[in-house]
Amino acid sequence: MDPSLVLEQTIQDVSNLPSEFRYLLEEIGSNDSKLIEEKKRYEQKESQIHKFIKQQGSIPKHPQEDELDKEIKESLLKCQYLQREKCVLANTALFLIARHLNKLEKNIALLEEDGVLAPVEEDGDVDSAAEASRESSVVSSSSVKKRRAASSSGSVPPTLKKKKTSRTSKLQNEIDVSSREKSTTPVSPNVENKMARTKEFKNNRNGKGQNGSLENEEEDKTLYCFCQRVSFGEMVACDGPNCKYEWFHYDCVNLKEPPKGTWYCPECKVEMEKNKLKRKRN
Repeated sequence: MDPSLVLEQTIQDVSNLPSEFRYLLEEIGSNDSKLIEEKKRYEQKESQIHKFIKQQGSIPKHPQEDELDKEIKESLLKCQYLQREKCVLANTALFLIARHLNKLEKNIALLEEDGVLAPVEEDGDVDSAAEASRESSVVSSSSVKKRRAASSSGSVPPTLKKKKTSRTSKLQNEIDVSSREKSTTPVSPNVENKMARTKEFKNNRNGKGQNGSLENEEEDKTLYCFCQRVSFGEMVACDGPNCKYEWFHYDCVNLKEPPKGTWYCPECKVEMEKNKLKRKRN
């Protein structure tokens, strides 16, 4: 394999990236504009109810309260949908970069095997950090570490972990007035795949009457994942030692089931590939 051909092929492969990124950014901007308009719409309807209560008091009911309440909920659901679409578009951009970097790394490895390029000693920092994470099953992020504890009782392996909560081991967290979901407390699939750490978070569907039960619960308002939302549903932990997000929702990283073995988020993959390329150039 000729290095010049590899370089030419790589340049050709990434030639469409600017136009692809331009399209993705335009779509994100379009969704932003729609989201702002939708927000103004439901805030206007909400202000009508507040104005009526201020003038007439809270006892009489607004003549159109039911209709306005329905429209407000529809607007909130639409805002949530637009926000998720933005996350998907942003993740798509990350995946495009990771794909090209992976291909380039494979080609460099082939050139090294053919003796065209001198192999470079790999820096063991990333691998050793991942191994340390495998052995201890403790996440390196200090902010997440404060809210997570290892669970080891009965036949459950000690490496299986779940979100640290109160003594009842439950977490009730209202994430949105229009998107409250309910799921069960998870455990990782098995010990062999402990690096593919996944978890589920239990949210309460009811919007009222929860203050009493939440007073004794440790409420977690930490934002995770690319989407920067609270924890809910199934999530997977990144094995990158310096991952700034740490936990990711399945939908945001296009996962349907727990990954096997070591799993890195798209951003960590890109960073690792960049570091490897820098070391090879040096």
